[in-house]
Amino acid sequence: MASETKDRILDVAERLFADRGYPATSLRDITAEAGVNLASVNYHFGTKESLLAALLERRFAPTNRRRLELLDALEAEAGNGRPRVEDVLRAFLAPPFERQQEWGEGGRTFLRLVGRLHAETNDEHRATYLRHFEEIRRRFTAALHRALPHLDAADVHWRMMFLIGSMALAMAEGLTPRAGGPPPRDPDEVFDALLCFAVGGVAAPSPARVPVVAGGRQMKGLAS
Repeated sequence: MASETKDRILDVAERLFADRGYPATSLRDITAEAGVNLASVNYHFGTKESLLAALLERRFAPTNRRRLELLDALEAEAGNGRPRVEDVLRAFLAPPFERQQEWGEGGRTFLRLVGRLHAETNDEHRATYLRHFEEIRRRFTAALHRALPHLDAADVHWRMMFLIGSMALAMAEGLTPRAGGPPPRDPDEVFDALLCFAVGGVAAPSPARVPVVAGGRQMKGLAS
């Protein structure tokens, strides 16, 4: 019973945070929708921030474990050599697409929440979200740097951030139906398009060494 109550609170919180936004949703909104009292939320989670952390953990933990399993296997296979960029990116991007299909409707709700949190202006709320990517970001950044020795650490760091943002937007916009918007795309189609985009962007030369043509004149790259 306690487990059912906890799961019901998480499901309702996830939906309300996704529909209304985290700041606009109160614990009382959640308890009223879930049919529980405030003491139940306090008992299972303590605070609203802890509730957000718990529902993120519920979705991200198995996804991130799978990412690390794939990366461990990839690095073991590469040995002292360099892993392929596409293989590293596939290990990072594939698990959330696989999990999203398993989650069904709950997954679509979660993706709306991810989109909101990515656009959230409150640094504390964004930090709660990004904490779940810390080990993943560190491990995959190191793997990409090993695969792309022509880039410096700063380039790889920024491209990893761009990759996370592109993934969240692609999943939230491409896989989630919206009123008046286009129908959601096939997950495999979205994944293939995202992977193609990511490989091209992550492996591109450093902008400090690429001339940018603007108005018919060559200009220095962004990093100059």
